[in-house]
Amino acid sequence: MKKFITIFLAAGLACSCNLFLEKPDTTGTVDQEAVFSSEKNARAALMTCYRLVLRHGWPGGMGIGHSTLGAISGEVGRGSNWHGSYKIAQMGLSVEGVDGSDAGADHYGNSWTYIRECYIVRENIDKVKDMSQEQKDVIKAELTALIAYRYMGLMIRYGGVPIVKGSFSASDDLSAGRAPLSELVPFITGLCDEAAAKLPVRWDAANTGRMTKGAALAIKARVLLFAARPLFNSATPYLDNGEHNDLICFGNEDIERWKAAIDANEAVLSWAVDAGVELVNTGGAGEGRANPKAFDDYGRATSVPSNEEIILAYKLNDAFKYGYNPIDPIVNFINCSRYMINSYNRFDTDGSGILTNHLEKYWAADGSEIAWPKIGESMPHPGSEWIAKVGSIEARARADIKFGGFDSENNPGDYRWQNAGWERGGYAADKGKGSVFPNPINGERGCGERTKFYYHAGSRLWFEPPLFRLAETHLNLAEAYNEYGNSTEALRHLNKVHNRAGLPAVTETDQEKLRAIIQRECAVEFFQENHRYFDAKHWKLPDIADGVCGGPMRMLQFNIKNEDTATWPYAARWIDTWWDSVVYESFWNNAMYLEPFPQTEINKGTTTQNPGY
Repeated sequence: MKKFITIFLAAGLACSCNLFLEKPDTTGTVDQEAVFSSEKNARAALMTCYRLVLRHGWPGGMGIGHSTLGAISGEVGRGSNWHGSYKIAQMGLSVEGVDGSDAGADHYGNSWTYIRECYIVRENIDKVKDMSQEQKDVIKAELTALIAYRYMGLMIRYGGVPIVKGSFSASDDLSAGRAPLSELVPFITGLCDEAAAKLPVRWDAANTGRMTKGAALAIKARVLLFAARPLFNSATPYLDNGEHNDLICFGNEDIERWKAAIDANEAVLSWAVDAGVELVNTGGAGEGRANPKAFDDYGRATSVPSNEEIILAYKLNDAFKYGYNPIDPIVNFINCSRYMINSYNRFDTDGSGILTNHLEKYWAADGSEIAWPKIGESMPHPGSEWIAKVGSIEARARADIKFGGFDSENNPGDYRWQNAGWERGGYAADKGKGSVFPNPINGERGCGERTKFYYHAGSRLWFEPPLFRLAETHLNLAEAYNEYGNSTEALRHLNKVHNRAGLPAVTETDQEKLRAIIQRECAVEFFQENHRYFDAKHWKLPDIADGVCGGPMRMLQFNIKNEDTATWPYAARWIDTWWDSVVYESFWNNAMYLEPFPQTEINKGTTTQNPGY
């Protein structure tokens, strides 16, 4: 009788279908006969696979252990000095890993453990006697899509990786080497096609969060988009890897890869029509005109569970307790409200204020540029100007950020989401510090705190990380059509998202200029959604070492009037002066375009390391 050598499937037995994707509370080993003896147990094993696979890249599901990928891609500060993101910002990615990882900013070994779990369930589901063949076929398709999802993440992070087509046993050859991109990409898209053929167009409300045909198509669409981007779609690699260059680039630049990305993303849109999935836009503004309800529509699209724009989300719907850590790591590093501080005394978001590097990507509400302070100016700016600029900024910024001295707009009237309730780091130490200009005053606070994912959340701590939203499909198409030379279609899809954000239509048709606008739109729309870290690398942004993944990281500084009335929590009217300042330099070298493989993996002699490590 075979035994599972990992704890995860056994743990899944503690779950029931009514506790969809909740964390199991038992561990141990269990035999396959028990797991596949009933529909209940088999479904529990499936749900465990969902939890393990879809967490990839989110806190608790990536190698750095502490903080978010946004902390190493120019969105928010690097965190505290015990955070993995802090160490990467200081020293770069390492083959030895940081903060408990096995290497880089990922946990390479976990991916193979979880892929194997999916294969085990897929290979054994037919043994379940109280389940119809149709149900079994759908579950197999779900597991196939989960395998494709994890492989997608591996490809984006590492380039070529081994192709595994089933669960290994002790007697199998475990020495498979890395497959070139030319083999890996069709392997992943083939998994997606296989899954899409059997998955339902949509699930009922009781099963929301499970893989659909659209989710499988969205995985395929993202894979093909990354295959078309400059990092892989090139005749020469970012660094020479000798005879192994085919692991990190295709060896040729082919514009037809953009056409494949277009076709795949158009297929997602076709599915969306049948599934009732649509871009949230209740403003009735129509194409080409700014949406007057941009704040509420963007807030709903990014924050409200199971909203009509979501293709697939990680259904993190519990604040479970274990060990010293009172709630899920995803919540620890995202939720900055007083609910966290008061209830759980969590400070894992310290040092993670919003960087000016990200702030300056937002537009003004009328679509114009906002003139933020610059490094090297001779004088700080007056406080009245801060009030005016916050009042002029686009809706997405107001949903994403609680600006210093202002209430959060996401949860009006709720003390713990308003200015009076925010104390992480605080601004009291800024009082009477105008003489410090042009330097940082007191650490890494930035212009404010993150509030994205918590639109109208109230006391809810958990949120559902969006893995695929229809907004991504439109921006994928904007990018791909622009690179394929069709600016008309590129603008049509770009403006669906841009207009939904309350901004006037973009009309630029020059390919290079439009490319920059689309990339900026992605940076804003997907703030904190784990896009920027990978987008910047695969676009090979020219400024990636100058304020994106590396280089000077800047935060706004605030000097508070030295008056008795200016006490904590200070209001925006008490800001005397403010300026921008470099708070630290983040490390970058070109090896970091892809993640390193763990040194322990290289030592086995079957895996080729990515160049530069």
